[in-house]
Amino acid sequence: MTTVVLIVAGSLLVWAAGHQLLLRLTITGPLLMVAIGGCAGWLFHQRALSFFDSKLALYLAEVILALLLFVDAIDVRGSVRSHLTAVPIRLLAIALPLSLLFVVIVGLSLPLGLSVVAVLAISCLAVPVDFSPEISLIRNRRIPESVRRWLTIESGYNDGLVSPFLLAALALAITSGDPGDQAISVFLKAAPSGAIAVGVGLVVGTAAGWLFRLAAARGWSDERSTRLGILALPMFTFALAVLAHGNGFVSSFVCGVAVRIALSRNRSESEVRTDFRLAEDVAELTNLILWLAFGGASVALLAGALDWWPAIVLAGFVLTLGRMVPVLLSLAGSRVNWRDRTFMATMGPRGAASIVFGLIAFNALPGDDGIAVLSATCIIVLGSLLVHGMGAPIVIRALYGPATTPTDRRRRRRTRSDQQAGSRT
Repeated sequence: MTTVVLIVAGSLLVWAAGHQLLLRLTITGPLLMVAIGGCAGWLFHQRALSFFDSKLALYLAEVILALLLFVDAIDVRGSVRSHLTAVPIRLLAIALPLSLLFVVIVGLSLPLGLSVVAVLAISCLAVPVDFSPEISLIRNRRIPESVRRWLTIESGYNDGLVSPFLLAALALAITSGDPGDQAISVFLKAAPSGAIAVGVGLVVGTAAGWLFRLAAARGWSDERSTRLGILALPMFTFALAVLAHGNGFVSSFVCGVAVRIALSRNRSESEVRTDFRLAEDVAELTNLILWLAFGGASVALLAGALDWWPAIVLAGFVLTLGRMVPVLLSLAGSRVNWRDRTFMATMGPRGAASIVFGLIAFNALPGDDGIAVLSATCIIVLGSLLVHGMGAPIVIRALYGPATTPTDRRRRRRTRSDQQAGSRT
């Protein structure tokens, strides 16, 4: 236990001391944590594997994902109804099903040696976009605000849309009756979970925002207690949504949108951001720890796997054509310009959502199918870290230009003022 604490604390200290330097070297926090965790997993093989074998790991990963989605929602402007604009609908209603279909076709067409259930499960965990490993992407000011908003909305809702398909796929392997009937039954029961989640998130987020405002006005709370309450809010919403048979992840995201709207009335943006600062910091901390554990467990698992190539083939397709083609097809005929289309088609990182779905499938599927799905999860997520983590700065620079420093901005302002003075004379 002491060794684990030493590795975790030491890794966080390294990241904290060199955060900006690492970013300049295109090394993100999750990528650093996976590298350190991988070294630890190689040295402590059996201990690292216990991450996947434990139900506790699944519960912790779910809570972390709920917190991350809640924090992501803070940057989304507008009401939940305003999310249903043309581009997010195209991404969720056209690109997402096409991605699922394409991955299933490739997995079943090629001689990969995977069962139908394994291919279906892998397609469900491989498709959801999650910006937890690349949070800087949706906060990069060089990327148009509309694009960042569309991608955040997509990542907030795609988990809830994919969950029924995953549960139906798992029902094919774990039910004793007719597999087809059982899968359809499970899907129909899980399908309304998205609507339930939206309702729970809206009610809890709006009520919590109203309660925080009332408590502050009456002197019942202070800034510190409000920040602690907001930190507990996504976990409360997640648990309540699950008890109501809703999707906890979608509910946490919607709750974040609703509570921000409720807290923003007659308050400045800086005041609202202060309320969420603790939740943002804890989300980043837990996210880094999750990636550290995942890195160690992945290396330990893949070191013992005999056959990597099916997972590598699917990962290569998922991270390239499996994302690019559906997104470009879904945006055909829209008013989105080619730069934004290319960026959204190229930048589809996989992260905590894929890890959670992979753990769910691993705990539900028997024997070789569970190992195959888990191996695919590891390779897809690790591949995404490399492709999107190191490739994102290159893509952003190519599409939207180089980053501007404060010195550059001052020079531009000086040049502009000189030109204006010259025109007046």
